[in-house]
Amino acid sequence: MRAALFLAILPRWLAVCLSLVGAQAFAGYTSVPDGYVLLGIETSNRYLVAGGARFYIPPAQHSLYSGATTVALPQATINSYTQIPMDGTLIRQKGTAEIYVVVGQAYWWIPSPTELAYWDDWKMVNDIPNSDWRAPFINYSYNVLVQERSTSQIYLWVAGAKYPVNTSADLDYFGGLSSVRVIPLGTLASTTYEPWCGANLRERSSSTVYNLGYINSSYTSMRKSVTASPAHSAVPDGALAPVPVFNVSGELSCIW
Repeated sequence: MRAALFLAILPRWLAVCLSLVGAQAFAGYTSVPDGYVLLGIETSNRYLVAGGARFYIPPAQHSLYSGATTVALPQATINSYTQIPMDGTLIRQKGTAEIYVVVGQAYWWIPSPTELAYWDDWKMVNDIPNSDWRAPFINYSYNVLVQERSTSQIYLWVAGAKYPVNTSADLDYFGGLSSVRVIPLGTLASTTYEPWCGANLRERSSSTVYNLGYINSSYTSMRKSVTASPAHSAVPDGALAPVPVFNVSGELSCIW
């Protein structure tokens, strides 16, 4: 019975694993098992291991991990470990219900029990510390092709925004089908074409770089302004068309 069950779920499990393999695999990861705590010998700093990455544990939360196995290492060794877990790692911040899966150096919300059942096969949800764990994922220059599970639309995700990839020229430019990462169904529902404030983007076939930001705190939608600064990333042709151009004097802002 167990053998039959294993064979029945093997194809789906294998498909998930293959979709999660990336060029970054094993780069900078610790071999210490998930759920262990790393202790800096010189500093007494503590870090939870999840997906081969380190998550800093603030002193006020040390007691939450008092039952974990502790591994003492030089602080320099701990610092050499990445802060972004391996693809397929499931994480949940202590005291919250939202579960995320790491795919393509980004974390993606799993919006439903059905979707969790797909991503949860034989994996442990890592309860990570309530700290600034999102900061290492913020990289304005990083982009990745993504596709929600069981859908056909491919997007370029960059700086917190999604841009449909609708032509073969755009798809090839950003890496082709082999570069597309599968992410949870429904995870992009609240993601728009507006990137993180301050992003410098250009469309693929254009040399014009736009800075994206806000006029002031009274405006809730972004504007774009031509900038001489280098682009953080290119985006598909036509992707920036919905963003109005800022043509008046002054500069766009992110902090008021």
